Amino acid sequence: MMIAHQIMQCHLKDDCKIFSTQVVPNIEEKDMHTLYNENEIYMLFKSDTQLKKISISKDKYTKQKTNIQKEAFIEYTAYFMLLIFVSLLFALYAIRPLKQALKINEEFVKDILHDFNTPLAALNINYKILKKKFGKDDALQRSEEAIKNILSLQTNLHFFLSQSKLQNETIKVDDIIKQRVAYFQTIFPLLEFHTQLDSLTIYTNENAFVRIIDNLLSNAGKYNKEDGFVKVSLQKNILKIEDSGQGIKNPKKIFNRYYKESDIGIGIGLHIVKKLCDELNISLHLETKLGKGSVFSLDLSKSIA
Repeated sequence: MMIAHQIMQCHLKDDCKIFSTQVVPNIEEKDMHTLYNENEIYMLFKSDTQLKKISISKDKYTKQKTNIQKEAFIEYTAYFMLLIFVSLLFALYAIRPLKQALKINEEFVKDILHDFNTPLAALNINYKILKKKFGKDDALQRSEEAIKNILSLQTNLHFFLSQSKLQNETIKVDDIIKQRVAYFQTIFPLLEFHTQLDSLTIYTNENAFVRIIDNLLSNAGKYNKEDGFVKVSLQKNILKIEDSGQGIKNPKKIFNRYYKESDIGIGIGLHIVKKLCDELNISLHLETKLGKGSVFSLDLSKSIA
């Protein structure tokens, strides 16, 4: 115990700043060098023929203990704050080159996306010329799907890198769904698309909402089975997109950035869906079963115009 050590120091080194020292009569029932805690805290020592008692009152000991604890707490807090400050300095020093590298990388990706516009436009023009010249052709159809997939990826990356605030407007959900379903029917002609849509007008950002729908319909088509189906329903403010695909192994991870369960894509489509749903205040829910397919549900109640 610390108090016993202090009393021993007082006895051996005559360092008795907080203790009282007195000569007392020989007390036979008391052991030497033993700490006693009675009305006071003390120890007894034999010195030649005398008996020395070194003691401290309980009140004085309690006060000293409280002061020591306060000093220790203040000292610990000061060291802790200093440690945090030094850690932050090292963290900032270490992160700075990483932030610069990420900025350079982001600017590089933006430049690449911009440079994609010219060859993609050329591909589109040449595709239309070839389609007009040769008519319906399987190779041309696959080329068209590839061009549209690249355009979709480019749009996803633009949204992924964009930090601009979304501007809302009034849009008709059922009209947009019909347009996007018609578009994806041309990309996935072997799938059956079914729609059951109530009329609904919401106040949201149209481009972001279309990006959500496009990503969900694109995934429903890409990860479907041959001769499968895609069902889109809009009832009671709930938009559901259901597919007959392979299902999702890890639904808790599927919205994570760069997570993917196949070699297709780069794993940002559903991350963008979740990010945009959060920004547009749309609740997103997923039901999936391996080998059976998935259902993505969007609650549009909070966006009703």
